[in-house]
Amino acid sequence: MGIGNTLRGDDATGPKIIDIIYEKLVNSDVDSDNIYLLNAATAPENHTIEIREINPSHLIIIDAVEFSDKPGSFIIVDKKQIDTFNFSTHTMPISFLINYLEDSVGCKILTLGIQPKDMTLVDTISDEVNSSIEELAETIIKNI
Repeated sequence: MGIGNTLRGDDATGPKIIDIIYEKLVNSDVDSDNIYLLNAATAPENHTIEIREINPSHLIIIDAVEFSDKPGSFIIVDKKQIDTFNFSTHTMPISFLINYLEDSVGCKILTLGIQPKDMTLVDTISDEVNSSIEELAETIIKNI
């Protein structure tokens, strides 16, 4: 599940990675029958019914996260520390969503954060973040 606002620069990272993974899976021989890609935009909580219906065993959440590192760096965010990080532009804390999905679906959730450079009102992703997106998409595909 990619989270982010495509009109706020690097906040578009989550949806962009979902798009890249989709393109790579469509053009590969990877068995993707059990892979569901979701662009949750800025309101991932609006997709909880859909996620419950899919009933995944695993869920990867991808979002821009401020963790004071070099732009384009990525991190696996530990659930216990999730509230200490500044996630991108959401209406609800990401920890609420994670707790709800773990309780209602029972899936294992991995949260990947990418350090943004610029989340102002621009419709392009910074070069630093854009160069990391491809690498992260490849890593996800290799591990699903």
